[in-house]
Amino acid sequence: MLRVSGLPFLPGNTFRDIHQKQFHKSQHFEKYKGECILAERPKPGIGGRPLTTHVDTRQFSFYPPRYGPKAPAWIANDKKVLCFYGYFKEILHDIAKIPYQVRRVKILFYLEDGSMQVSEPRTLNSGIPQGCLVTRQRIPRHRSRSEFVDILDIKVGESLILFDRTYFLTGCDKFTRYYLNNAGISVPDNIDPPSDPTEQLRIAEKAAALPKQPSVTFDNLAKFLENDRKVLRFAGYWDDRDSEFGDVHHLEVLYHLSDDTIEIKWKLPPNSGYNSNGMFLKRGKLPKNLDRLPKPGEVAPFTVLNVLGKGLRGGRYIMDCLDTGSNTIQYYHERDLQIGAEINVLGRRVHLTSCDEFTQNYYRKKYGIENFTPEYNPAIGRNDNKPPERQLPPFNGWGTHEDSEGNCKTVEPKPPQRDFVKFFKYDGYILRFGARLISKIKENNERAFIILYYLDDDTISVYEVGLRNSGFLGGEFFKRSKIYLPGQNWLSETRPKAYAANDFFLGQKINLRDHIFAVISADKFTLNFMEKNPHQFIFANIELIMQKIRENLRPVYKDFIAKYLSRVHTEEIAGKNVSLICFEDFKEMIIELLGANVVEHEIVTLCRHFSAETEVKVPFDKEVIRSAVHAELFRALWDDKKNIRPHIYHLKPDHGGWLSQKMLISVIRACKLPFDKALIEKLISVLNKDAEGNVDLDDFEQFLDPIKYPSHPVPPLNVKRDVHQFKPFTVAGKLIDWDAFLQEIDLEEDLKNLTG
Repeated sequence: MLRVSGLPFLPGNTFRDIHQKQFHKSQHFEKYKGECILAERPKPGIGGRPLTTHVDTRQFSFYPPRYGPKAPAWIANDKKVLCFYGYFKEILHDIAKIPYQVRRVKILFYLEDGSMQVSEPRTLNSGIPQGCLVTRQRIPRHRSRSEFVDILDIKVGESLILFDRTYFLTGCDKFTRYYLNNAGISVPDNIDPPSDPTEQLRIAEKAAALPKQPSVTFDNLAKFLENDRKVLRFAGYWDDRDSEFGDVHHLEVLYHLSDDTIEIKWKLPPNSGYNSNGMFLKRGKLPKNLDRLPKPGEVAPFTVLNVLGKGLRGGRYIMDCLDTGSNTIQYYHERDLQIGAEINVLGRRVHLTSCDEFTQNYYRKKYGIENFTPEYNPAIGRNDNKPPERQLPPFNGWGTHEDSEGNCKTVEPKPPQRDFVKFFKYDGYILRFGARLISKIKENNERAFIILYYLDDDTISVYEVGLRNSGFLGGEFFKRSKIYLPGQNWLSETRPKAYAANDFFLGQKINLRDHIFAVISADKFTLNFMEKNPHQFIFANIELIMQKIRENLRPVYKDFIAKYLSRVHTEEIAGKNVSLICFEDFKEMIIELLGANVVEHEIVTLCRHFSAETEVKVPFDKEVIRSAVHAELFRALWDDKKNIRPHIYHLKPDHGGWLSQKMLISVIRACKLPFDKALIEKLISVLNKDAEGNVDLDDFEQFLDPIKYPSHPVPPLNVKRDVHQFKPFTVAGKLIDWDAFLQEIDLEEDLKNLTG
């Protein structure tokens, strides 16, 4: 299409070229060494004539030939923008005092394509439209149609004409100065823009104007910053039983230290029937004596005087320094609140009965008050409309007690909910005990069993250990289920009690479904768990055991100790001479001292506590654990290895190939690897670790890849029974630290005081 000169570029002012035979679209991209890049040179036009319209024929470069960047400009200069600061003057014809106003702008030059953008920072309440003045585009030079503004035309300290508007450049940012200096272009220092006459006039008018009201400021910022979110909390009540349908109301009084305001909330019991949102008094300053409600504007922080009289336009007001017309109102302060005090809440007497711990510490530190004994609050427990406990029908024997209770409590049957808090806390924690069967049949007394107690849901399972030539096959004896105590009425309305974890200890005879088992051993994990929770397992509480020994040994201390001194021998351990006694003699001494008042578990706890031998950990076979891991993966058909690395990166992006053991257990649980807790512990124990105990992720992934890193074939196995075999803790032949035992008893000083 040809354009007729002198006519605007509008539809109808262009004519078709009759010599044009090809109608190809202009080429913007070309291939260079197999890559598609933006064409930088203009292509020949129709009939061999160059297309010079809107094409910048001026070529320039900051670099010498063959020394510039090899990548095209739209790649080398991607996201590189030069920022210049400037201003332009806008003529104001309607305002006589101000001939012009100065408007500051920011000019952006995009290096990737040479486009520019002009914007004006927004100013609040300026009254003029601000923001983007010139959208991003290539701007032609002044009075030129084929050339565009480039970097060489933008100079700090000089003017720039863009679309017939003159901008004066005052400076640039640090990146622009650094970029131009590296390119060999000298950039002058930034200069300050001229002041705006409109701003000067506005400031002068504001300073000359007389205030219509006195300017008084109250500096409460320091108090607010110091006491923000600090609240004194009191409990109290309001006795309204003298009025008709009155009652005793339970209230909570909150005193905000940041602004000395009081807020009172109404502690409504459930289903109370009161039509209230729980707010008794809205937050604000509470006056001590209130005769009447103040009129609007009567309560003010200061008093003003009109010195020019009444009815004059633009009167002059000043503040009354004597404050003669003010009404002094006394408000409740923090020192007026204490336990036993009575406050007047707009005519309602509220009695304070107690306060929280923060309030006690605040008054104890600031006012030295020590007595915080709470008083009787008649409102507590008065309006608790708790429904009586529902009487359930007797259990009919179908299903479980939990299921039957759910059917009786609701119309819509719902499955019983498990204790998820207990599940997450004790998931994978299993107490293992060795036991033997007690029976009138002689052959049954030789059978060995393993009792597993699951702490996450209080269920029990029993496995029989197969012995050679015993005539009994090993395997599952009782399935995992909840076992209840014997001798209870099974068909009663109350739920029968089940066995708890503290019912199992060494030396205990326990009845499981009419089978009597004698608990004779336990593994190390079970003993360690009991000793770490002595409040739950009293026979593993070393303090209670030592207190019982101390009370029985005090009358016969010297004679009893002298009796067993002949069995004590001295050995050198870690360069020190230590007095030792074997476990058999130590057990005999404890049984002789306590008699029937001691159980086997207490003796084992004493032996473990005063043991003089260091435990030697035998390393696990890495290939056996690998075989067990691969067997579990094949059994569960697990194939989600590709999501392990993204999950690890989500938890710790900068892991560096190492991860802590605790975080690795979280990854195993999150990726749903079919491993139980015991197998996870043994897997972590054989993985490669650094000095800090972090696990090597490459070694961990090799364990989860049975195709690339195959293991030795193993027959189908039961992980809990075959891999994590029950290894009872034995104390036979152990040596006891005799000196540590006597030092723990600590009866020498008591005997000296008695004899002295």
